[in-house]
Amino acid sequence: MQAYQYPHYYEIALTPDNPRHEVDFFEAIIGKYSNATVRTVFELGAGTAPFLEEWHKRGYSYCGLDLSPQMIEFGRDKARRLGIEARFMLGDMRELDRGLGPFDLAYVLLGSLYVRSNSEFLDHLERVAGLLPSGGLYLLDSFVWFRIFHDYKRSWTRRKGGVTVHTRYRAELTDSIAQAYNECLTLTVDDHGNKMVISGHVPAKIFFPQEFLCLVELSGRFEFLGWHNDFSITAQLKPEGRHLAVLRKG
Repeated sequence: MQAYQYPHYYEIALTPDNPRHEVDFFEAIIGKYSNATVRTVFELGAGTAPFLEEWHKRGYSYCGLDLSPQMIEFGRDKARRLGIEARFMLGDMRELDRGLGPFDLAYVLLGSLYVRSNSEFLDHLERVAGLLPSGGLYLLDSFVWFRIFHDYKRSWTRRKGGVTVHTRYRAELTDSIAQAYNECLTLTVDDHGNKMVISGHVPAKIFFPQEFLCLVELSGRFEFLGWHNDFSITAQLKPEGRHLAVLRKG
């Protein structure tokens, strides 16, 4: 996606509002579900590494993987500026190998797991399991579609340091039989008067709740422990909002 080539604008558009709150949630999930001691965390599709500093403050080691060279360099620069020792690796989350690990916790945010078939997802689960200890967690955010007939479109505007980024997101169905769609993202940027439009898409597959549960069970590598809404350990599950699936390696 073209937006991944512009990490500074991407960070303005998609950085979390409250990284501290979200890492509080991750720690609550670890405390409730993990059967492994967590010292090293692994973010797939790391992007701009939004939680790097917060993980470091709490004593965790961080490793991020991304397919975009620009994002990897951005993450490394961020770590250098903050004086944090962290690992950033260029790679495809669909082609993970055991040599990358081990890690105590793995997670992917914003639905950024772009597998295109059930078999690719099963292969991915096998690969992630190879990086985790027994009892380790894999967290998937916004991966499953809960609102079956919903028109997935959103737009918002953010500003930082004299730069304005208006973001438009939409999911464009391309093949209903294959449950295939394009995740489309457009950033309209005004950088101190310099204006540009950055637009692109990533092909992916829709996963529905019962399908997801069956695939996790079929994998034989993870057990499904639950969904949580909007980075809350106690919120009632509902179709709206972001949903984080908690898997634990057997």
